[in-house]
Amino acid sequence: MMYAGLTKVIAINSYQKNKMFSEYSFDAPTQITGGNGEGKTSLLRLIPFFYGATGTQIVRKSNVNKPFAEWYLPHNNSYIVFEYITARGQVAHVICYRNLSTKGGIVYLFVKGQFEQSVIIKQDSEDKPYAIGCTKLAAELNANGLEYESRITSVKEYREIIQNINAGNLSNQFLSYSLCSGRHDVRHIEKITAALIQGEFNMADTKALFLDILEQGNSTLEFGVDANRIEQWCDDYNGLTAFLAKKEAFIEAIANNKQIAYLTTQLASALITIRDASESLDESLKKTVLERSDFLENSDKQIGEINQDKLEKEVQKSALQRSIESLDSEIDIHLQKRITYENNGYPELSVKLKQLPEMEDRLAQQRQSYAELETQVNDAKAKYEKDKQSLVSKFNKEKSDLTERKLDAEKECKVKKDKIDDVYQPQLKELTQTHTSFIADKSQTLMEHKAELATQKQRLKNPDIDELLIEQREQLESEKDRLQEQVDTLKHTTTVSEKEGVNLQAKREKLLERLEATRRNMRDAEARLKVVSNRLDPDSGTLFSFLEANRQGWQSSPLGRVLTDELLMDTTLTPSMTEDSGSMYDLYIDTSNLADCSVTNKADVEEQAQLMDLIGELEDAEADFNKQILKNDSAVKQSALELSRLRNELRNAEGDLSQTKVNLKNKKIEIARAKEGLVEKININIKSIEKAIALIDREISVTLERFEEAKLELNNDRLTQISNVESSLDLTIGAIDELLEKSTLTLGENKQRIKTEYEQRLSDQGISGEIYQRYKEEIELLDNEIKNLKVKSHKIKEYEIWLAVYEVDDPKRRDDRNTKAKELETVHQEFESFETKLKELRAKAHRTKKEFDEKLSILRNHKQRADSAISRLTNYVMFEGEEVSQEALDYNGDLNSLLSYVESKLPELERLTKLRKKDIQQMETITLNLGDGELYRFWNESSRNAITEDIVASDSKRIDILEIIMNDIIPQVTSITIESAVNMGRMLVDFKHRLLGFDREIKKLGRNISEQVKLNNTFSVVGSIDINVESSLSKLQGWQDIINFSEIYEEWDKTGSAELPSKEFFNALSTLTYHISAEKVKKPTELFDIKFEVIENNQRKTAKTDKDMRDLASNGTNLLIQSMLYLALLTQQRGASRLSITYPTDEIGKLTAENQAKLLKMMGAHNFNVIAAQPDGNNRTANLFTYLYHLTPYKNIFNKPKVSKLALAKAAETSTGVEA
Repeated sequence: MMYAGLTKVIAINSYQKNKMFSEYSFDAPTQITGGNGEGKTSLLRLIPFFYGATGTQIVRKSNVNKPFAEWYLPHNNSYIVFEYITARGQVAHVICYRNLSTKGGIVYLFVKGQFEQSVIIKQDSEDKPYAIGCTKLAAELNANGLEYESRITSVKEYREIIQNINAGNLSNQFLSYSLCSGRHDVRHIEKITAALIQGEFNMADTKALFLDILEQGNSTLEFGVDANRIEQWCDDYNGLTAFLAKKEAFIEAIANNKQIAYLTTQLASALITIRDASESLDESLKKTVLERSDFLENSDKQIGEINQDKLEKEVQKSALQRSIESLDSEIDIHLQKRITYENNGYPELSVKLKQLPEMEDRLAQQRQSYAELETQVNDAKAKYEKDKQSLVSKFNKEKSDLTERKLDAEKECKVKKDKIDDVYQPQLKELTQTHTSFIADKSQTLMEHKAELATQKQRLKNPDIDELLIEQREQLESEKDRLQEQVDTLKHTTTVSEKEGVNLQAKREKLLERLEATRRNMRDAEARLKVVSNRLDPDSGTLFSFLEANRQGWQSSPLGRVLTDELLMDTTLTPSMTEDSGSMYDLYIDTSNLADCSVTNKADVEEQAQLMDLIGELEDAEADFNKQILKNDSAVKQSALELSRLRNELRNAEGDLSQTKVNLKNKKIEIARAKEGLVEKININIKSIEKAIALIDREISVTLERFEEAKLELNNDRLTQISNVESSLDLTIGAIDELLEKSTLTLGENKQRIKTEYEQRLSDQGISGEIYQRYKEEIELLDNEIKNLKVKSHKIKEYEIWLAVYEVDDPKRRDDRNTKAKELETVHQEFESFETKLKELRAKAHRTKKEFDEKLSILRNHKQRADSAISRLTNYVMFEGEEVSQEALDYNGDLNSLLSYVESKLPELERLTKLRKKDIQQMETITLNLGDGELYRFWNESSRNAITEDIVASDSKRIDILEIIMNDIIPQVTSITIESAVNMGRMLVDFKHRLLGFDREIKKLGRNISEQVKLNNTFSVVGSIDINVESSLSKLQGWQDIINFSEIYEEWDKTGSAELPSKEFFNALSTLTYHISAEKVKKPTELFDIKFEVIENNQRKTAKTDKDMRDLASNGTNLLIQSMLYLALLTQQRGASRLSITYPTDEIGKLTAENQAKLLKMMGAHNFNVIAAQPDGNNRTANLFTYLYHLTPYKNIFNKPKVSKLALAKAAETSTGVEA
């Protein structure tokens, strides 16, 4: 039985412009050759088109290629014909031509039997062939007796027929044209064959083929649950748990509200009584204040008079004190001046000044007596100085001679030392040069060793380990720093995002508060509008409407001036006009001082218009606030999604950072080990160098010792000679010094001798040196004293004058001072008496004032307590306008007891009120964050409508609403929330199982393909090949969160799902919101990777990307790998069908002749007909193909390959063997 498959491809007036008719046989291996642009690849592309590929899959638009229909079917008489054998073994063909009714459309026409060229190709009058138009094709087919089916214009429908897809849905007329029969099909073969001629290997296309085989090509990863639905559920869950967490507190709040109502009634009654008592206290307080004021005024007057007298005495006392102080100051000043004169000795100087003439006479006498004595002493002293000078001159001459002799001896010694040094220096220089030369050589060697030692030590500090290891470590450190920076950035971004979320939430709360305030204002405005409208309505039955209708100008009447808004709006007064309608209850009151009633029709009309405008503005504001809240909610959701994404990225980055740190640590350990080995080698080198350095140091040390010894010996010789010369010099200088010393002693003796002679001469003349000196000093002392007196004579006279005046004035000043002191004592006594009276008056005033203050304090305390109670009580709005109930307090006249009762109950009422406000705030905080779930819907329908229409916005009514929420709404929403949790949980768990199922299927397909490739691998260049499908399901963003949620859900489901799920369930589901709504992973191709492992020339290589495949092996080896892969895929799709598949390739020229033969053999063994296109043929490979086509611009050259002699011999041998 023949295999089904394509046998011929025929192109009529198609893409080859100069060729009217081209026919190609594809029922066996075929080689197509030709130059560039001759149509080889275009011919190959018709093979996937036959299998049902679309035009866009085959011809990609570019600057060169045109759309399929324009390229292959450019004219109305252009055709592509495929002749093939069906699954039933029948020959059929399909004719493809342009669809004239649609642009780019193609018509597929199935025809039974072989294609007959004469149906389409005709001869014109000049015997030139031409193709008929497509509009005449049906008529020609009928004329030639060919059976055909209705035309098909859908490529999908054509593909289903040719591949036998959905055979149960195909009409019987088309079943006979399929390549497969029964339930078998060969779906997706068009995609695989199209991939064969797309050029370079593409990993994305290959993964897409895998998905197509699994029928997952167009599927996306859908959770099955709307993210908004989860968010609504989370809002409901948050609201429920928030209310249930405060359940006991809210129950207590309801009870507290009833207690507040009871206390309010009691204290309202007390308020009226306290107000009356407060007025009485106010009168008593005013009277007491007046009496106190009168007393203080009289007391202040008496104290003022005494203060005035006291002030006068105080002024007199101050004047006397100042006078006494002034006199005391004058007395002290003059006394101090006298003491200063006495301390300076002016009294004695005054006496001596009077004795001045006598002192001058005594000085003249003493000077005359001293002149004769001074002449005798001067003569003796002159002889003494002359003898002394003679002795000194003789001594100086002897000393000069001795010094000159000493200098001559020193010069002689220096000459001898210079001669010794002249001999010593050359010897020392020669010795030093020899030593220096040796040391220089050794030092050079030593420096080289030390430099080497320093190098080795430097290497020891910084071992020059393998640069590759260092580079790897630096790369890891750089990667670690990059990841650390990324983690820090993500942490910062996450923190900013969290703050942004908090800010958005706060903004939402503020918007809701402003929305609520706007609604309250609108309710107030509507209520006011209702009042105004009722007033304007003449049929409303109010007193206002009656007065407007029956009494003109009633606003200025006495009645109008006293009417209130409540009375004007009252509908129960049943007013009527009588004769005394101008008075009230027959009582006349003067209302002229009251203002007219402000309620008028005109004012109401204006107010009505204003209220309507205000309501319109508030409605617009409410709508605007609602828009802002919706916009803010969207921003909150987006912020939450972004925060979840950032946290996932942060977790991934932290994981990468942790792994990089581990890799870096391992690399550091490897470097440390390498460093240890290098350090050990360096230490050995260092020890060797240090030994050489020590040896050189010893040699230098020994040489230095010898040099120092020789130098010391030479220096000792020099010093010995110099010592002898210096010893001789010392002897000479010593003798000279002895002579000089003797001369000095002689000089001293002679000086003493002449001094003795001088003193003897004075003694012989009767003159004593001591007496002479003392007499001279007395003359000088007397002379100085006389001079001093003359200098101070002026000041001494001033002193004498001042003393005479002082002795007269001082007694007078002292008498005056004593008189004023007595006056001061008298004034002081009078001042003290006024002070005593003042103290008595002040004490009396203070005592009386204290009594008044105590009385006032008591009254004010009572008044303050009463006012405080009134103020605190009137702060409660519910007191205003309320009548005292039957349960009001009975007042027995004891205000203190009543105030004590009120003061004891007010803190309790305030505490309960604050607690109620706190409970209301907690309730409103919860309701403001309800989101838009079921709980919000219930709240909006039940609570918001109640507040708007029927309930005054008071705390008491809000607690009533809270009671409705706790008793009615919470149970209903709890039931709905549990049901939603069950449904969403099942959907998400089902999504997890679907992913796991897909994971198993793709791995199974990978194993089947890999096994098939291994069986087909007969190529020596490819030692081994494995194609593994690796799952990347674990890398799917949120996969671990899905696993975690599934486990939590299953645990909760086991409990019967009767109660709200745990917070852990909520957190897991909330986390999934980001993954469900994010546009991250939407294609199954991201759930797996295809990994090629190839052993080529005994080297294992792997590839997972397009670049890896290009780098994996040579072009020829890659082509073999791809061929084995596509062969396996096509075999997988063909299944058990007896179908010969046409396999197009335009890269077979990359293979060697041997590998081409093996490839064709491998394809032939699986009933694959290879259609290979290459520029030039090859004699070595031509015999591998059954058909050879060479394309030229004007014709197609067809020939069958020649059979070589070797092939003929093998064939003959085979036939002989068979006959035998």
